[in-house]
Amino acid sequence: MPMPLPAPTTLSRHSSLLATCLLAACSPFSTHAPPSGVVVPSQFSQAPAGEASDLSAWWRAWNDPALTLAIENALKANPDLRIARDHILQAEATQAVARSTLGPTLGITGNIAGGGMDWRNPYNLPARDAGTDGHLAGLSATWEPDLFGGRHAETKAAHALVLAEQARLHGVQMAIAADVATNYVQVQSLRKQLALLEDSLVTLGRLKTYAQARFDAGQAVLSDIQSVDEKINTLRARRPLLEAAVNASLRRMAILAGQAPENATVAVSVTPLATPPAPTGDMPDTVLRRRPDVAAAEDLVSARLYHLKSTKTDLLPRFGLQFFGGDGRLRFDGIPGLSGTGGLVALTSYLPIFTSGRIHARIAAADAQLDEAVATYDKTLLSALADVENAYEARTSEDLRIQELSAALKQSQANGAAARGLYEGGQRTLHDILEARLDTLSVENTLTQAVAQQQIATITLSYALGGGWH
Repeated sequence: MPMPLPAPTTLSRHSSLLATCLLAACSPFSTHAPPSGVVVPSQFSQAPAGEASDLSAWWRAWNDPALTLAIENALKANPDLRIARDHILQAEATQAVARSTLGPTLGITGNIAGGGMDWRNPYNLPARDAGTDGHLAGLSATWEPDLFGGRHAETKAAHALVLAEQARLHGVQMAIAADVATNYVQVQSLRKQLALLEDSLVTLGRLKTYAQARFDAGQAVLSDIQSVDEKINTLRARRPLLEAAVNASLRRMAILAGQAPENATVAVSVTPLATPPAPTGDMPDTVLRRRPDVAAAEDLVSARLYHLKSTKTDLLPRFGLQFFGGDGRLRFDGIPGLSGTGGLVALTSYLPIFTSGRIHARIAAADAQLDEAVATYDKTLLSALADVENAYEARTSEDLRIQELSAALKQSQANGAAARGLYEGGQRTLHDILEARLDTLSVENTLTQAVAQQQIATITLSYALGGGWH
């Protein structure tokens, strides 16, 4: 409650006006945020030219209904989205509280009292306890006009925090879509690797049978059989790891969709995904406007700036208006009761003179928070730019790697066909054919892993470009 001051004299009026003018140098209207130290480039060095892609639902470009269903189900039921929406509701409630300080406060008061009194009687007259009762009820109102905009600034700060929480919600949507797609790709890749592992085990089984037959005929040594056994055991040791990785990805997808991992019902298509082309045509300024983390960091700067403006107004005078109107009665036994109706209006003012540096300390803290928010904004910009460049380069490198591995697979298949022809002509043994088959399966397994990395790089690129939310 502002402390009421006595009516000022002419001299004190001029003194108060002078103090107000001097303090106006700290007015919030002259407060600005420090400039960003990041120079945004005109284009990405790794990005291919072309027409800008629509990345709001980038997963649909993969043309896999099961993938689309998995992502969209997660975007409906993920618990992180509920948490993010609750954060928005909390921020909106805080904004409503800040906005409420702009208006008057009204209240109704009421008191009822009763009791007795023991009067001292110097004349030794018969004692008589006088009873008393009374009541008081009324309407009170207080209002402090926001002359210097401090509470308006706090309201704007609260609104900026609401916008920041909304941006964080979009960031959660992006992360969920990318997480689901990444695990979907991993499940497909791991299942294919398991299939290739089984093919390799079958081929090694045939190779062991052949080595055993040659050993029995005295044409091979025991180490030939043992070498095959070593390869079989090594491959079998990989099987439980691959199976565990598949199940872990399925459980992760179930959790992302709000399901219990023990009852996962996430479907993954057996048809391999066709990797879409890398997104093109995005400029750095467009990406930064689209990225929710950048928007949230910018909103935080606005919130800190408005908070600093509000804090500075604590140095300026405050004025308030108070009103009380009520009706009351007071009665003593044997004495006529007193009752009446009335009101009171008061204009209050307050100017801080000595606060042991408390206000200036709060201003310094708010100023440091603003500088921190700008530094965080700059860091977010730099991280966003690096994310895009890294993702583009990762996709490009995987494209080149797949080209080389695809050529290696074709060569390995050709070598296997040549070995088979020579075997049929009596110039190669069955051992040569089976070894060529194992080489082909090994290259195919490496290519399968590379394709998965290419697809994950594409998902990461869509995420880095700010795609995955409407």
